[in-house]
Amino acid sequence: MLCLVLFLFCANLFLIFLPYSKEARGTFGDQFGAVNALFSGLAFAGLIYTIMLQRKDLKLQRQDLKLQRKELELTRKEMEEQTAEYEKQNETLKIQRFENTFFNMLSQFQEVVNNLSYTGQDGIKVVGREIFKYTFVEVPLHSNIKSDNPFLDQQYIGIEGILTYLGWKGYMESDIPTYYDHYFRLFYRILKFVKTSKELSNYESEYRYTSILRALLSRYELLWIYYNGLSDYGEEKLKPLIERYAMLKNMRDDLPITVKEDLGSYANSAFVKTIPEE
Repeated sequence: MLCLVLFLFCANLFLIFLPYSKEARGTFGDQFGAVNALFSGLAFAGLIYTIMLQRKDLKLQRQDLKLQRKELELTRKEMEEQTAEYEKQNETLKIQRFENTFFNMLSQFQEVVNNLSYTGQDGIKVVGREIFKYTFVEVPLHSNIKSDNPFLDQQYIGIEGILTYLGWKGYMESDIPTYYDHYFRLFYRILKFVKTSKELSNYESEYRYTSILRALLSRYELLWIYYNGLSDYGEEKLKPLIERYAMLKNMRDDLPITVKEDLGSYANSAFVKTIPEE
């Protein structure tokens, strides 16, 4: 294109300075005018070609931008998936830490039960889980209530007899409940640990783990827990947790005895699963 422009420029100078006649110059000028028209057409064609190239470049640029957007979208999705996977792994680790502590506490709880030992006034020694039944309905006991009333000094059969004839005062004065101090403290700690654990996100998760604890309890353990929760020692802290997780759900209806004093009572949620309003 540049060569053609130079050629036409030189030809124009040649026409100006050549000593041709006017007629010859006119004829040649007409011919050169046609060449000029051709040149103009070529220049226009060159312009069109340039525009087409620019449009092609713009199209390629748009395609590149589209590909870049797709790549960015894929990168964003990958990052979201990685974040979700990390959060899932983090939650799994949290649950594992919780379960390690929880099941260690259950092992300690079982160890406490296995190490329980009581020798009654009759010389009979009972160990382990059988102690709960023995001390409740079998062991001969005397009242610790200080009184001149000879009736109070008679023998009673188990803490059940104390509750039946001497009421709540007799229970609180008896030495038998103190045998279970460590047991009740650990029982409370396990329930408290579940309730306050940040690893458990909802009540259903809490209930699932406390159900494991409940499944370990014998019928006479449930009775002791029942009365301890109503006592001065358990009413404030233990009783609300018993009610929250229906820890008395498996207790037989015929086992609790009627005590002459008003011991207070449990909410229905202590016996039937009830989702708390929080």
